[in-house]
Amino acid sequence: MVPVTIETLVVGIPPSPSVVVLRPLGDSDSGARVMPIWIGPAEAAAIGLALEGQPRLRPMTHDFLFNIINALHAEIDHVVIDRVDGSTFFATVSLKQDGRHIPVDARPSDSIALALRARVPLYVEKSVLDASSFPYVLMQGTASKDATVEQFRSFLDSVSPEDFEVRRGGAE
Repeated sequence: MVPVTIETLVVGIPPSPSVVVLRPLGDSDSGARVMPIWIGPAEAAAIGLALEGQPRLRPMTHDFLFNIINALHAEIDHVVIDRVDGSTFFATVSLKQDGRHIPVDARPSDSIALALRARVPLYVEKSVLDASSFPYVLMQGTASKDATVEQFRSFLDSVSPEDFEVRRGGAE
């Protein structure tokens, strides 16, 4: 498992997609990689709210689930994005309760939203990272960063989740 962090979150207004971009921790040299995952607008908003860390008067869905887990005297230990099939990613939320490990199947977007609320590590299986990541060159200087961000936004505007579909064997 490779520990990752959220490099950026792009919240699209439908019909534009939203995307969360993950980067392996410590991956800051010229061989840096990023892994984009297309997500729904509600999930992007849930991740964005958790990133902001602003308290809310009433719990949103992911806050509610986090509160339920805590009320059951369980805790989120970590989250792993553990599989990819075409452009669909799969994740597991690892819970601990009374010395037991309880793996729970979940969507990556929901898992990330929970991991942020619980302040627990987020991992990607190495095989998933190898199959789904892209090189990302980090540049020094504001002008270079602005140009890089603009190029990345242009890239995001020109791609769709189907562009990342892994094709196996013959025609599908």
